[in-house]
Amino acid sequence: MRIKAFFFSFLITTACYAQKNFMSLTMGSSVPVGSFSESEDIYSDGFAGSNFVVNFNGTYFFMPVVGVGGTFSFGSSYGGGESLESALYDDVLEKFPILSVPADPEYNFDAGKWNYVNLMAGPQISIPLYNMNIDFKALGGLSFIFVPSRDMSIKLDNGEFKSSTSGDEFNLGYILGTGVRFGVGRGTGIKLGLDYYHSKPALVKKNSYTDNNISYDLTDEQFEVSINSLHLALGIAYNF
Repeated sequence: MRIKAFFFSFLITTACYAQKNFMSLTMGSSVPVGSFSESEDIYSDGFAGSNFVVNFNGTYFFMPVVGVGGTFSFGSSYGGGESLESALYDDVLEKFPILSVPADPEYNFDAGKWNYVNLMAGPQISIPLYNMNIDFKALGGLSFIFVPSRDMSIKLDNGEFKSSTSGDEFNLGYILGTGVRFGVGRGTGIKLGLDYYHSKPALVKKNSYTDNNISYDLTDEQFEVSINSLHLALGIAYNF
């Protein structure tokens, strides 16, 4: 009887409180994971460093505890440092022996940043427990990605070598996440969320050089990099 009474009470609580839709604005840290954070292979690793993320989320509940959610978010990760600089330089010397590179050349390098804007939607489950809700979501949609330029120029004996990286801006991606919303007032609350974000843009590394004022194009290199990142964010929620 006690067990039945407990489940009956839980169902009544769920039916009463799970219908509240909400919107939230959160900000926090974007932490690269997996190959996105590794720094060995310039054609598969992201060489990415932690930065920040901003999320605007909303959910409409059409059933108790079950609803449809959406997100509009912006995230950023540092594009690389000395490890990327060294890897790019070594790759140039290995791939293009035709270049007349001095023993101690002068060169410039700018890594750039990984920036992405997500517009996604999908199902969400929200479990009410007293003065808080535990949320679970699975979202998919568009990811507008701006890849780091990875610009490098190397002074040659009779000219200059240049390379830069570009990528597809429009990509598909998904977000899997969980979070907790704590009520702090009538219709308002604090939201703490942890999301896993993934997308896989195609990149192109373009190479060229000049020799005695004559320009030459070298082979373009195409590859893909998996963007895998954890987003830990804190902010406010409004229930309606």
